[in-house]
Amino acid sequence: MIFKKIVTPNIFHKVRQLESLSKTGLFVNSCKLQQLSRTSTSLTNTKQCLNSNIFSNGNNHLAKFPTTGTLGTQICRKGSTTTGDHVRLWVIERIAAAALPIIIPAALISESVILDGIMSVLVVMHSHWGLEAIITDYARPSVVGPVLPKVLHLSLILLSAATLCGLFILINNGPGVSRAIKDGWAIGKTPPKDAQDTP
Repeated sequence: MIFKKIVTPNIFHKVRQLESLSKTGLFVNSCKLQQLSRTSTSLTNTKQCLNSNIFSNGNNHLAKFPTTGTLGTQICRKGSTTTGDHVRLWVIERIAAAALPIIIPAALISESVILDGIMSVLVVMHSHWGLEAIITDYARPSVVGPVLPKVLHLSLILLSAATLCGLFILINNGPGVSRAIKDGWAIGKTPPKDAQDTP
């Protein structure tokens, strides 16, 4: 008796109606969220995303359904990436991060100019992307104003360019990055007694 009251044909009709509306593309690009730095996957603005297109079309089909967390993830994810190809950049960042543990020991062992250059580029790129993410996350215009994030991003670009130029100068005009790192490690170490005794 209780089960009969809960499961009525009306509920199944509403579910079928919801499925048919979502398959026809009624909700595609209905959520134009403001993109800050990363793709939004939260369910906080689902009600806003669902209701904006329903009422603009003039059809109030889903007003009877709760809109918290049912379709929001798929719909908002499509509308949140409006500019740029963040997936490709993320893949490049992961490749650079995965190459660092291989390139750094290889450059330190071989002391090659080519490996020093590759290591320098990868380290500067990895550091730049990490600091850029920190600036984007913690120096938002809504928190610190519109000027400071631009100044911080510009100073980060200048710092990264100066660091890369300095490393290239060290590679071309100096002993190289790997040799400089090894010389830095040798500071303060006493040479073996056999080396001190020989003239």
